[in-house]
Amino acid sequence: MTTRANETSPGIYARLAGLLWLLNVVTQAFNLIYIRSNVIVPGDAAATAGNIMASEFLYRAAIVSSLFSQIFLFFLGLTLFHLFKEVNKRLATVLLASVMIAVAIAVVNTLNLFGALLVLSQADFLKVFNPEQLNAMAFIFLRLANSSGQGLLEIFWTPYYFSFGLLVIRSRFLPKIFGILLMIMGVGFALNIFEKFLFPQFYPGMFTELAMLGGALGGIPTIFWLLIKGVNVKEWEKRALESA
Repeated sequence: MTTRANETSPGIYARLAGLLWLLNVVTQAFNLIYIRSNVIVPGDAAATAGNIMASEFLYRAAIVSSLFSQIFLFFLGLTLFHLFKEVNKRLATVLLASVMIAVAIAVVNTLNLFGALLVLSQADFLKVFNPEQLNAMAFIFLRLANSSGQGLLEIFWTPYYFSFGLLVIRSRFLPKIFGILLMIMGVGFALNIFEKFLFPQFYPGMFTELAMLGGALGGIPTIFWLLIKGVNVKEWEKRALESA
């Protein structure tokens, strides 16, 4: 009975990881795409504020979607740690810690999105500000959420994807090409942060975009590989025995 449990456990955790990762991507994509494409009008605070108030429910739905994405990422980190801890516990711990810190920053960063709603709420204590000032403050909150706030959590996506890629390469129960592409994505995020914070006039750089695109091309196949195919159970068991 124990042997049977050991045989099925890796496949279950691999498919759970694929499902959680897919849900994380979908929910986060809705938040980013909706707010950046349908809400923010570059350089126009009044139009941006108007978009928020015209579709307040969808704006709130985007915030909730972002929070759900962090819940999925939280449990994805735990699942990946369980799946890869027999490969290299230190790397798996780096992966888990990076995910947890990124989740914490992302949840706190959501306050900026709520802040934009607050200053546009027409509450009595805001009457000391004129409409132009309120629109500008709402725009600042959105810029903080989608630029600096997003950049801060991306700092920890670098060790997350890099350690994830190394674990995949060392595991032997997933294709190595996925690990290489995930590591490229980690490098891409490092370059992205470097440019965004130090050289914003050059952001985004072509090399950064290419590196992150290469990683994304690895991330999407890895999601569906985990979700549909799972892992090579025999190789997983070998790694478990080697680490015992």
